[in-house]
Amino acid sequence: MRKTLLTTGLFMLGMSVFAQSINFSNGQVTYNFPAETAGEMVFNGNTITVADRVFNLDEWSRIKVNDSEISDNKVMIHFSHNGASVVIAGNIANYVEASVNGGHVEISQSDDVSASTCGEITYVLEGNTNDGGLTLNGSFKSSIELQGVWIENPSGAALDIQNGKRISISAKSGTYNYLKDGAGNQKGALSCKGHLELKGKGDLVVVGQQSHAIYSKEYVEVKNLTLSIVAVKDGINCNQYFLMESGDVLIDDTGDDGIQVSYKDAVDREAEDTGSITISGGKLEIITTADAAKCLKAEGDVVVSGGTLGLTSNANGIWDSNKKKTKASACIGADGNITISGGEVELKATGSGGKGISCDGVFYGNGGKTTIATTGGLLVYSNGSLNHNYTSDAERINSDYKSSAKGIKADSGVVITDGEYHVTTATNNAEGIESKMDLEINGGTIFVKAYDDGINSSKDFRVNGGDLTVISIVGDGLDSNGNLYINGGYVRTMGSGGMEMGLDAATESGCAVYITGGTFLAFGGSNTYPNKSGSTQAFVRGSGAIKADTEVSVKSGDQVLATFTVPSEYTSTRGGVAFGPGNGPGGGGWNPGGGSGNGSIMISCPELKSGQSYTIVNGTTTSTATATLTSSGR
Repeated sequence: MRKTLLTTGLFMLGMSVFAQSINFSNGQVTYNFPAETAGEMVFNGNTITVADRVFNLDEWSRIKVNDSEISDNKVMIHFSHNGASVVIAGNIANYVEASVNGGHVEISQSDDVSASTCGEITYVLEGNTNDGGLTLNGSFKSSIELQGVWIENPSGAALDIQNGKRISISAKSGTYNYLKDGAGNQKGALSCKGHLELKGKGDLVVVGQQSHAIYSKEYVEVKNLTLSIVAVKDGINCNQYFLMESGDVLIDDTGDDGIQVSYKDAVDREAEDTGSITISGGKLEIITTADAAKCLKAEGDVVVSGGTLGLTSNANGIWDSNKKKTKASACIGADGNITISGGEVELKATGSGGKGISCDGVFYGNGGKTTIATTGGLLVYSNGSLNHNYTSDAERINSDYKSSAKGIKADSGVVITDGEYHVTTATNNAEGIESKMDLEINGGTIFVKAYDDGINSSKDFRVNGGDLTVISIVGDGLDSNGNLYINGGYVRTMGSGGMEMGLDAATESGCAVYITGGTFLAFGGSNTYPNKSGSTQAFVRGSGAIKADTEVSVKSGDQVLATFTVPSEYTSTRGGVAFGPGNGPGGGGWNPGGGSGNGSIMISCPELKSGQSYTIVNGTTTSTATATLTSSGR
């Protein structure tokens, strides 16, 4: 036997000047050595040494000389329905061990791999299997290239990466790649112990049948990739942070959240352990249907600075029996702050109590274009059961036992400085924008048409700039449970009539409206007028009915000082209150085109001088009013 092997070895040495590579194989695992780099092969009893790799000839019994070639630092893994095969580049022969069992491949990358030894190793996957998978162990960063691979693993993860370092997975341009898991205790069809970077200009589909589709113990980054995800739990579940820079991601048919990010360690956090979701580019589409699920859910902050987001929550709310309170779904939810500074964001929430944006921190609107529509009913828990479309008066129901749909809800404040916002709600108790603390608008173009209050703050409310159009169907336009400051901007705010106002401050708590700037028209059944010193800009007040698509203005003689066009979405006609989309009173503009409901008209602009008389023009009707800094009543 040894003589035969020696003869074979001498033959290979003689052929090496003509052949490209020498291959040592054991079953389905092959080490490929380029002939010109193999050097002297040393026989020693039952072993042969090639490029410092020692092969036991009792195991490595197939030695082949051929024209095959593999690049340095690469491992080629080919899957087929007959099983898998692995070819390992000769220069990393001392650093990679592989085993194959049918279509299942396990790779062990030596802990000696480092920048000073062989450097990063790339694993190339191709072929098809409906009973296979890859397990990768190691302690140094590595890359995986998907070159048209289809892996279904009926008994575990399709890719199980036990390497705790940075793992780059690239779907190569022009390729379609598919990963699907099966029964097991894995956390994802694509499961990674380290940092996961998903990129490439190809397509990747990941189906999580046991848990999440993609799971990473640390962060996940997406760039360029076209990624489609289906999962019985979260689409993507990771710790530290999620970052999308570019690409096209579709997450549909998940049993829980679309993307969920948690803190890796709640106490001893690393610098990157932010629990955040950041979208700076690309196209992201998520549709969720699971009760109380969120399209984006972060324990930290959510930041959108670019890209196109289409997030749809078709999920109803639930009763949380542990916390003894209702829990609603949301398109974007964060335990920290939510900031939108760029991109185009379209949010739709159709489930009971569903929110477009919901955060425990502050919502910052700094740019971009955001469209939010909620159509879900008021969620109420009563007598041991859930009502997903409660239509009666809910004023006296404990807040823990109800959850209403809202466009934007922020527990620690709202600050809007720039951008475009179009917010609509359609059901009982559904407010457009709500802050549980202070609310501040410094700029931007804002349109709100809400069933209940248009924009509501639990504490002080400041309008310093911006272009605001706010319509309420059965509530107030701008509603402050503290002081309401109008310091600038161009504002049209319309309450529904009756006791519902264009401007409403908490006078019952000693608060007031203060006007120091801006140009605004406020209409409602009544308005809160400044009744304390501190205002520096005068206003005029009148009464009447305003009609959609008509102009309301204030004049000094023949000079028009300010003019407003009543939005086509509004009418002051009030009908019987019947909660639910399409059945509300005319005050909300379900039936635009005019009306006869009288109310309070209030106008202010910098040109008004206290004590002087002006003309209010409402369509074809005129009236005279004296400007003042303060006024009693509402």
